[in-house]
Amino acid sequence: MVERPVASPILRAVGSKSDDVAQPSQWERVGVQRLAWVTGLATISGGLGSLLVLLRQPNLGIRAGTERPLLIPAVWGALSLLTWFALRSNALKPARRLDLGLVYLVVTCFMGGLFRHWLPYAESDVVRGASPVALAVLFFAAVVPVPPFRMAVAAIAASLADVLALACVNQWLVQPSPPWNLWLWLFAPNVFAVAIAIVTSRFLHQLAETVRRVREMGAYRLVKKLGSGGMGEVWRAEHQGLARPAAIKLVRAELLGGDPEKVQRLLTRFEREARATAALTSPHTIAVYDYGRAEDGSFYYVMELLDGLDLETLVARHGRLPPERAVYLLVQICDSLHDAHRQGLVHRDIKPANIMICRQGAERDFVKVLDFGLVKLEPTAQSSDDADDEAKLTAEGTPLGTPAYMAPEVARGNEATPLSDVYAFGCVAYWLLAGRLVFADARGAMGQLVAHGQDPPDSIADHVVLSGELTDLVMACLEKDPAKRPSSMAVVQRRLRDTDLAERWTRTHSHEWWSEVDLPALIESEGELDSSDPALLATMEAPSNE
Repeated sequence: MVERPVASPILRAVGSKSDDVAQPSQWERVGVQRLAWVTGLATISGGLGSLLVLLRQPNLGIRAGTERPLLIPAVWGALSLLTWFALRSNALKPARRLDLGLVYLVVTCFMGGLFRHWLPYAESDVVRGASPVALAVLFFAAVVPVPPFRMAVAAIAASLADVLALACVNQWLVQPSPPWNLWLWLFAPNVFAVAIAIVTSRFLHQLAETVRRVREMGAYRLVKKLGSGGMGEVWRAEHQGLARPAAIKLVRAELLGGDPEKVQRLLTRFEREARATAALTSPHTIAVYDYGRAEDGSFYYVMELLDGLDLETLVARHGRLPPERAVYLLVQICDSLHDAHRQGLVHRDIKPANIMICRQGAERDFVKVLDFGLVKLEPTAQSSDDADDEAKLTAEGTPLGTPAYMAPEVARGNEATPLSDVYAFGCVAYWLLAGRLVFADARGAMGQLVAHGQDPPDSIADHVVLSGELTDLVMACLEKDPAKRPSSMAVVQRRLRDTDLAERWTRTHSHEWWSEVDLPALIESEGELDSSDPALLATMEAPSNE
């Protein structure tokens, strides 16, 4: 039985409950959820109110026989329970259930009025506490998102229900109407409550519309946050016209700190990532659909939504891979990097967390290379403006990338080249085949940098039995001198194919492995990712020396 992987930051929960898509009725569904909470609380309150009335103190001869009846809170509690069941049912559309909630508000105010007015009023009476109708209307307007017009109709009807309750009590008990000087104090709070409820509802509705517009990134609508990191968030999204699922990396300017120059530098880096990735054509590079700036100044770019897990998680959860499977995946990584190098781009942050294996169509173990955020234009491919931008982006003078996979020349502060990606690729191969880092004993980021810059690596043959040609290839990629490494990713790919290992990992093997991985159930059980997820950090954190 294969152990389940952890959820990845950019993935697709096929068939899971978290797969719900935001529709125009989103705020109605929020209203229904809150109504269910309100009616549940009212059910409990009705039961407790009935108990309190049942255990009430005797009136000590004051207006004997006119105590409030136990029936009113009991009936209100029962109606609240029935409404709760109706709201929880899917028999009615959300809009109709919200209408039911407005009716429930009016009925609640009528019964509250009955309870309030049951004792006859005398000329010596003062107002009996706050108006329950005013309190109910204000609470409803503040908690349940309702369009202003519908809230106005419901609030006015609730206030009139209070007057109707007084009339009914006077008719049933054959008692006189309250003195004229009490009418103002009885019903004036309701009038003010109606006005405040309408204003509150209008404000909340405008706020909801503002949030909805902010959540729309170009032609895409944000659906569910998949995770967050130091620089921003990754969201599940869909195209508003085509309903095409996608993943959006969203970088909010306010999360980047107060230095405008640093903010602009980082946003420029993300924009370059989007442009650079979109220019690549390898099927093993994650596809970028769109990028831009939102109304609130956030930068975003839209990627394909992947159904899989990253190589860091794969090995961490399942251990080192069989050589056949590892080579099968490495050949595909070569394809993505060769395409990037051919177009004058250096990735500069190749590591297992930036490489995913996916289920794509009928294919399994389909590789996607992500996170070209540190991509660098080769001098032959960049204009003078690009060169200026490159100088600004690296002005901080720190090596860019992840220390555990950083080429020696980059660790020493030199420029990254395609051969630097070859070295990082060797580190990834080492991780997949041996199940450990090249310098697993090095402590911390600085220890990793020093080890990669100076120390000879242990032969991978010390940790796993491999063919001589595969061992030689991995160790050749890890040469300190770039000139001694394979001259290109195309050469690496050819030497991997010459081992004949990739052909031994068949589609049947892939399908058997993936058939035991229930990603939808896993993702649903994991819930929203947080910044402790290593794959998420790899996707969202600012470029730094880890």
